[in-house]
Amino acid sequence: MSVTAANKPLQILLTGPPGVGKTTLVKKICSSLQAEEVSISGFYTEEVRNGGQRIGFDVVTMEGKRGTLARVGGTGGMPKVGQYSVDVKSFESLALPTLESQQAVITVIDEIGKMEMFSEPFKQMVVKVFKSCKPILATIPLPKGRPLPFIDNLKKGQNVRVVMVNRENRNSLADELSASLLATTK
Repeated sequence: MSVTAANKPLQILLTGPPGVGKTTLVKKICSSLQAEEVSISGFYTEEVRNGGQRIGFDVVTMEGKRGTLARVGGTGGMPKVGQYSVDVKSFESLALPTLESQQAVITVIDEIGKMEMFSEPFKQMVVKVFKSCKPILATIPLPKGRPLPFIDNLKKGQNVRVVMVNRENRNSLADELSASLLATTK
């Protein structure tokens, strides 16, 4: 059976300023879908704090496995984003297998950002997932004056819906987007 634009599942890209609540929204949507017994694969990123200070980010799979994405400082040839050294190998070891899952109905990718895009295999997997017949819930950064060609190409997909998250709409979006994604699984 071929997939046409009319029946291809919804692919949602959440965007908004840092700290607005994109990851919190992703977690709420996932909880709602899991309550409906929808199988989800993928990951989200989570701040790591020590003594009230952010010291990095972890990647956490939907199965609860956790690994390092980035930490303050460090060198050892790791790529850097601002003050953070990105542990590409750790990220890939968790993110890639969960994105390859064939059992899940919906794929979650939080985030397709600068840190994650240091991984070429991750970028290739994202393209593969977006070409698949699965609904997707992903987060992307707001462009800061310069284009992000990889993300711009994702936005061009026929069934991609870019949703701006802000303090005013972040709470109401959970129910709306959960319902939209749930409808694509029926």
